[in-house]
Amino acid sequence: MQRIAVSVFVVLICNFANAQQAPIVGVWEQLPVADANGGSNAVRHNIVFVDQKIADDTVFSGLVDAGTKNSVLCCVKVSRNSSITLAELLKKYRWDDEIADHLKKITGWKYIYEAGLVDQSAQNPKMRKLVKDLSMPPALSPYSAAIVSGKIAGEEVDKKFSTSGAAIAFSTLENKNIMQYKFSVNGEPVKLTEGMFAH
Repeated sequence: MQRIAVSVFVVLICNFANAQQAPIVGVWEQLPVADANGGSNAVRHNIVFVDQKIADDTVFSGLVDAGTKNSVLCCVKVSRNSSITLAELLKKYRWDDEIADHLKKITGWKYIYEAGLVDQSAQNPKMRKLVKDLSMPPALSPYSAAIVSGKIAGEEVDKKFSTSGAAIAFSTLENKNIMQYKFSVNGEPVKLTEGMFAH
């Protein structure tokens, strides 16, 4: 009897461990805060809106729907100690009204974290090109992409792929200036949305 109880306990522990390993998905926002002195210099801030609490320092790969494939942007790093509430985020930086409104209307997330880019030497070519493009003056353009936890090798993946031992599917849908990021993680759907900025 005792052996059966131990076996059941071990199975429960394994199931719990497996449940904890499901990749975290969300949206990465890189948004500028204009120079407080009215100059042309902007400081870009990286924020992630995710569907699960981050238990350990985590690296995320960006995903961009590229038709039949998804482009991979590597990588964004997040400290588990960098969580922030939406109210704190809105108060911490001098966002302009359009960006503040944009942040308030992102849906589908449960937690927000401040983030950073991995060192240039660890970035893949697509991320390096993006960083270079976003740094060109006046550097005020916002940027966003879907993210999944883990470092994905290569610069593109199929619409359905595996990472961290999980089956992932990802696609986007744009409808009435709303971008929908549609994930499936081991068959469980997760959807996040954000408004599109005027170009």
